[in-house]
Amino acid sequence: MRRIVLWTVVLLLTTAAVADAAVVSYTDKLNRTVDIPVPVRRAVFLQMYEFLPAMDIWDKVVGVASWAYRSDFIRAARPDIESFPSAGMGGEANIESILQLHPDLVLTWAVRPESIRFMEEKGIRVIAVYPETIPELYEVMRLLGRIFQQEAQLKAAIAEMESIFSLVRERAAKRGAGQKQKMVYLGGQSNSVACGLGINNDLLQMIGGVNPAASIPKRDSLVSLEQLVVWNPEVIFIWGSAGYTAEDIMDNPQWRFIRAVRERRVYKLPRWSTWSPRLALVALLMAKEAYPDEYRDIDLTQVADRFYQKLFGIPYQPEKTP
Repeated sequence: MRRIVLWTVVLLLTTAAVADAAVVSYTDKLNRTVDIPVPVRRAVFLQMYEFLPAMDIWDKVVGVASWAYRSDFIRAARPDIESFPSAGMGGEANIESILQLHPDLVLTWAVRPESIRFMEEKGIRVIAVYPETIPELYEVMRLLGRIFQQEAQLKAAIAEMESIFSLVRERAAKRGAGQKQKMVYLGGQSNSVACGLGINNDLLQMIGGVNPAASIPKRDSLVSLEQLVVWNPEVIFIWGSAGYTAEDIMDNPQWRFIRAVRERRVYKLPRWSTWSPRLALVALLMAKEAYPDEYRDIDLTQVADRFYQKLFGIPYQPEKTP
């Protein structure tokens, strides 16, 4: 009996040690294969921090991008967010601060390869992400689930997102080609448009829009106002963090030749990250704005509140207009 007990204890300890020593290999957006010992216990989130409320792994977070301090959503989930050290701003890593935090892993944008190489030279393990499609976003979510041992939570988040996406896709599929509206998505500058690559184009396609910039094989591109007049979109969406408003566009006489402006169908989206489970709510909001008659039965506030309560454990609060 003693031998059985002893071997049982040894087996349990060995299993725990093996699990503790597990490694996840991931090829990131810069085509770097990174070996990640799991579970990650000390992480810096320069990006993807909007997944933290869904994963509830605050005890494993040693630093965040200072942009997280400005998020009403993050502050609702974690009122003391400013107690977490700032490690930089998005793609601009504060490497000196990160070194002092001794992270197991840093998650950041793929837009600063030189910064990532420098961190690697200092012995910091870094994953570079930049999801350009919804399937790529899901891939990153599954990775987060594995390395933080939160697979069930992120599987549930994907299922909730797909539930909303499916509703939007099904309604768009019932619309004939002649009923699809021409629409553009403007970025940080009013002449920056979402093109044929990227999640923003995915959203326009999903809701049943025709993106005239989709023929440009880029994520986004600067175009002239004359080109926008030629395209003559019926609906214009503006990135939520852009430094200009829908009124700035609609009240500018230079834009008056565009149908969306004349009919005042220019909409600035909330500052909801497109790298977040909340992307599903962005899609639903855009669909309601583009095709209001088809979505009269959908109360966005009710849908958003159920979504927030289920995935984040907090009530939905409409974003304050900047």
